[in-house]
Amino acid sequence: MFTEKIKDAKYNRIALIILLFTLAVSVLVLADVIYYYKGVITVTVSKAPLTFFIGPPNGYVPPYVITSVAPTGGFSLTIQLTNVSYAYYYQVVGMNVYSWCWLYVTNVTVSNELISNLWLYITTPQNQTYCILPVIYKAMPTPLETYQSCTAGYWKNHASVPPWSSQYPPNATLGSIFTALNQYCTELSNYTLLQALYFPRKGPYRENTYCGKVELLLFQAVAALENSATMNYPLTPSEVITMTNNAISSNNTNEVTTLQNYFDQLNEEYDYACSPGTHYTFILPTTGCALQPGTYYISVFVQPITPLYIGQSETINFYLACNVVSNESIPLPPIVSGS
Repeated sequence: MFTEKIKDAKYNRIALIILLFTLAVSVLVLADVIYYYKGVITVTVSKAPLTFFIGPPNGYVPPYVITSVAPTGGFSLTIQLTNVSYAYYYQVVGMNVYSWCWLYVTNVTVSNELISNLWLYITTPQNQTYCILPVIYKAMPTPLETYQSCTAGYWKNHASVPPWSSQYPPNATLGSIFTALNQYCTELSNYTLLQALYFPRKGPYRENTYCGKVELLLFQAVAALENSATMNYPLTPSEVITMTNNAISSNNTNEVTTLQNYFDQLNEEYDYACSPGTHYTFILPTTGCALQPGTYYISVFVQPITPLYIGQSETINFYLACNVVSNESIPLPPIVSGS
């Protein structure tokens, strides 16, 4: 009996030690060290830089155009559209501008694809066009930088001149353009631009080696080169070549992979406008326009995608932004849904 009590006491001590150890570990795991710094934000209400009002009688013509102005300062339009080449809705909304303002359109979303082009004409009371702000351009929401690109797959499947650039044809060797290959990964220098579009499956290096990573870069670099030479691409051919040579000669896998991903992003991002040999012109008004204090009107120009059918509809949401500090067009930051 005495022996059993000793054993029980021993086991109790062990259990207590385990419990204390567990509590100590849990405190270490759950403990936080937090430093708090006080900040103060004071909000004051000031006069809006601009306000909207319903346009004149010749612009507000229900049921063709119905305009409403929201208490929050925005506006909404309901317009009737039919199968026409163009439709122009004259002075549907008015603006009173009270201070200098850089006006631009941002954060455009659409619910359907009925409209090819939609523009806001900012006009003076004397009906002089002050500036034009695209909302939808070629069925795509704006702001649109009007860049173009095609994917590497496109160039692999269209291996001729044109659409390839005559300056950088499919049979040109990689080493003659990306000259860093004459010193690094030299086996690649005699491969052609077209053959690079079959990397890494048909390349000479293993994919997990440095030169294997260079093959992946060249796969995207060739597409970027053709895009830059034949379309309105964000980079020029010389920039693509220089960036690629610098990455290869860095002998740094991270630099090579980073540039590969960058080219990949550009080649994919503007693929909706893939059209080699056709340079979309820059739309200068896209950046916005500077409004002086005064009264202005907004007219809406619409080019539908025909044919249209009765009952179809499209909702276009956008923000008409007013920068009172500088000529800079900044999108609305992400906001919590329902705010």
